[in-house]
Amino acid sequence: MQWYSRRMIALLIFFTLSFPVYSLRVNDNDNDVDPLLDIYVYVEINRVRTIECDKNETFFIKTEINGIENVSNLWENVMDFEPKWIAMQNVPDNMPNISIKIELWKKDGIQCDISGGSNKSLYIVYDTKTGRWKGDDFLHDASGYGRAGGYEDGNYNENDCEIWFRIGQNDYDNDGLTYWEEVNIYHTNPMESDYGKDYDNDGLPIEWEDYWGYDPFEAETHEKLDPDNDGLNNKEEWLTSQWFSDPFAKDIFIEVDWMEGKNTFSKPYKMPFLSKQYLFSIFTKHFITLHIDDGCMGGGEEIPYVKEPNLRNIYQRYFLHGIKNLWRRGIFHYAVLCGINPWKKSVAGFNFDRDAFTVCIGTIRLYRLSETKRTIAIASLFMHELGHQLGLFWGDFHGIDNESCNFPWRKGWWIYANYKSCMNYRYAWSLIDYSDGSHGEVDYNDWGNLDFYHFKEK
Repeated sequence: MQWYSRRMIALLIFFTLSFPVYSLRVNDNDNDVDPLLDIYVYVEINRVRTIECDKNETFFIKTEINGIENVSNLWENVMDFEPKWIAMQNVPDNMPNISIKIELWKKDGIQCDISGGSNKSLYIVYDTKTGRWKGDDFLHDASGYGRAGGYEDGNYNENDCEIWFRIGQNDYDNDGLTYWEEVNIYHTNPMESDYGKDYDNDGLPIEWEDYWGYDPFEAETHEKLDPDNDGLNNKEEWLTSQWFSDPFAKDIFIEVDWMEGKNTFSKPYKMPFLSKQYLFSIFTKHFITLHIDDGCMGGGEEIPYVKEPNLRNIYQRYFLHGIKNLWRRGIFHYAVLCGINPWKKSVAGFNFDRDAFTVCIGTIRLYRLSETKRTIAIASLFMHELGHQLGLFWGDFHGIDNESCNFPWRKGWWIYANYKSCMNYRYAWSLIDYSDGSHGEVDYNDWGNLDFYHFKEK
């Protein structure tokens, strides 16, 4: 019976959103927001993840759309998942402002914090005229539009989670533009799809510009615009929009390839799931979305084991695929995970290009025997090498990559003890964080000095 209900919901969404002509009607009421059809507002949940990464849990979602509750099925034994769940509700056609509440719950009855406010729930008002929303999440907010989390209040002890979502409504021609916008703002035909059209010839389609608040009929230099200063211009934000990039909130993209095991008895040199989760969480706490493509975004793959790899050849073959002007270059950093460092066995990573680095998983396994310590070391050293990609170098602060910080019997170990950063060799195998400069004398604010443009070729 549960399967039947989900199937009926899916069919309702399909016919309502894809073929709204079935609800075509004419209404002379001047207050009707869309006289072509009955309006259905939906909330689509795209991704959910816990912040502290303690353990897997069982979750479900509650939404209220205009006061009517929808409850999802259970997602069991998960930490980071993409439910693609949709709640949809018919709303009054003469009511432009629709109240929406989104809640995330654990199976044991504990509510998770997904809001930056005093309440754990997300309270939002959706405008059926413009297709935009405001409230606990809004366009240009620091965490991203359609993304929110309990970390925003700085308190991480309230079962904090983060959530990616989208709110929208059906429209007659399925172009993502509301009837009201087409008639009153853009003067386009609400019965003819404008999806994919670039009326101002500035390189970006009307639906993307509309969603992010740009004027689709006023040409912008999107290849130069970077309002969030994350090194990705608006054209590149559009190219990565399928992975929820936001032109007003910082994103970092990294493609990760890994070598197969040395022999049939050794595991591939792949990044552990928890290492990725630790990295996601620390960047999230600083309002940066880290995207790791290990096969989930069209890149990321296992490559043959080589004891002494030619990293430049690997870069050309497996990242660029022989295409010099591949569009991903300059958007994605590139990381190669390999075995034991053949050149210096105690070094577990290094940058080999302005936009590329390696982490030697085999070296980490050699020096860290427990899975827990390996998982932490992999994330810490990965973050260290990424820090160089983001412009953190010894020349700016001498606590970075200082060989005298390696051991307690060396002077730098004590001089730079307050520099609590994975960029400090004292902490490089055990700390998944950059310093914020708040730890006393001889410290440095890594987070405040990240250069998102450093990795790009000028």
